[in-house]
Amino acid sequence: MSMKIVFSGGGTAGHVTPNLALIEQLSTEEIYYIGTNGMEKELTASYVEKGKIKEYREISAHKLQRKLTLSNLALPFRLVRSVREAKKQLREIRPDVIFSKGGYVGLPVIIAGKQLKIPTVIHESDMSLGLANKICAHFANDFLAAFPCDKRANVVGLIIRDEILHGDKQKGLHTMGFDGSKPVLLVTGGSLGAKALNDAICNCPQLADRFDIFVITGKNKRIDCEFVKQTEFVTNMNDLYAATDVCLTRAGSNTLAELTLAEVPFVTVPLTKQSRGEQVKNAQWFAERGCGLKLSEENLAEKLPKAINTAYDNRTAIQTKQRAQKALYGTDKTVAEILKYK
Repeated sequence: MSMKIVFSGGGTAGHVTPNLALIEQLSTEEIYYIGTNGMEKELTASYVEKGKIKEYREISAHKLQRKLTLSNLALPFRLVRSVREAKKQLREIRPDVIFSKGGYVGLPVIIAGKQLKIPTVIHESDMSLGLANKICAHFANDFLAAFPCDKRANVVGLIIRDEILHGDKQKGLHTMGFDGSKPVLLVTGGSLGAKALNDAICNCPQLADRFDIFVITGKNKRIDCEFVKQTEFVTNMNDLYAATDVCLTRAGSNTLAELTLAEVPFVTVPLTKQSRGEQVKNAQWFAERGCGLKLSEENLAEKLPKAINTAYDNRTAIQTKQRAQKALYGTDKTVAEILKYK
């Protein structure tokens, strides 16, 4: 008899793609997803169409700003409403277990699950605990993490999609519009994009002499830069990784792990502003293990050409270091088993 499992988490792709990796491992179970009318709905749409997710349910959820704003004053009242909406959905679904990958979307679902006495499991990917998961940890039955970010956490590793290891280089080149005659430099600031990376690339035209440059700009962040090709978002990152020779990226733990497992040398520029500092810790961890280079955002355009060329010229040595981190892979199967036995 199949289990009913509710997944939640969203706001960025980093809170959704690990859920999708788990859903692939739980194909015999009855899967539901609770999220907002946001990015997580877009990213799960194909899974709903294919029947891998039986139903997507919407609730309202609001992000806590990391600064003093009037909207934060209303957050407790909004959270009460979101929890009430989540409880309504959970009563109708009657799941055996709830899994949340984090982000403000998962918070009301985990609180509602606790109130309804449904077993709940959360997972944290970063070196430090995210705000939503910091609160969820008080309500969850099981607290899993990729790194030792909290003494309460059971460290199991990162949840990475199996498809990352099976990209098609020719499909990736086709998506980017390149013929493969030059090495490819991929620029990605994560699912929301990164203006600082986009701007820095535009100020480094000399890189185009050596590389074909493809920029994933993020939604509504199109750049005026004639020597690059660009798109706001892609769904076949595995194919792009297969076609990429070096990558410029932020420092989300999932992205750095995916690049490492796909053996793509990278230069990482961690986000520091309006951040709890998790990306700096993520970038440092991977850089210390030789998987890529780490830069600060200050005077980025001046430092970038040398760093990109260094990462590319030393790609063989970097890839050797990346292969030593294969233990990052396979956590999806471990977590899937944990959910099955709740």
